[in-house]
Amino acid sequence: MTFLGVLWQVIPLGIAAAFTPSLLALQILIVSGDPWRKRALAVAVGGSAAFVLVGFLLLVGFRQLPDIGGDLIDPFGTWLRIVAGLALWLAAAYLFRPHPALQARAEHDIGGYVAHASTWVFLGIAFALSIKDVSSFIVLAPALRTITASRLNDAEQAALVVILYALALSPVLLPPALRLLFGHRIDAAFKAVYRFTLVHQFQLVGSMAAIVGGYLLISGIVRL
Repeated sequence: MTFLGVLWQVIPLGIAAAFTPSLLALQILIVSGDPWRKRALAVAVGGSAAFVLVGFLLLVGFRQLPDIGGDLIDPFGTWLRIVAGLALWLAAAYLFRPHPALQARAEHDIGGYVAHASTWVFLGIAFALSIKDVSSFIVLAPALRTITASRLNDAEQAALVVILYALALSPVLLPPALRLLFGHRIDAAFKAVYRFTLVHQFQLVGSMAAIVGGYLLISGIVRL
């Protein structure tokens, strides 16, 4: 498979892995205030650390699997997609149910963090929010397996992993970048995104899980 062929499989999964509403809301709330740089950096580092840790463990595990060779279909990757798709559908069924208490608690906790937490605490909070986001890791697993099972060289695989993670970590990387570019002119947009994200956080992740789960399930079945 060519670099572009693998890239087109990786991009949608990287975008899906970015659906971490609580982490996005936390980072938006931080960069909307002053001072924000140290706190935003702590959230970016904490959120990234969780993704990098899980990704590293997945990559190490996948590289221990036998090389499929040639252009043969990867049986492990095929079943990984099917299992991941079913897991995401189960998650979607749960997430589409009303969760008013959890939603209210998430909003209260995020507001409390920004009002009282120290910079170092933000690093731990971001790590905890990321590590609990199981749906993102379910999506990352088949993406990383697709990369490691390809016949691409190490440099090309490394580039694909960087692209995958740049997309997956956009909730903690994009808000600070936008704040640097536009300053307080973007506050109104941040406020609207923050409110929409918190109000619809379960529906957003549920929709992602349903759509991407179907994609993974179908793409896995056609490889059987």
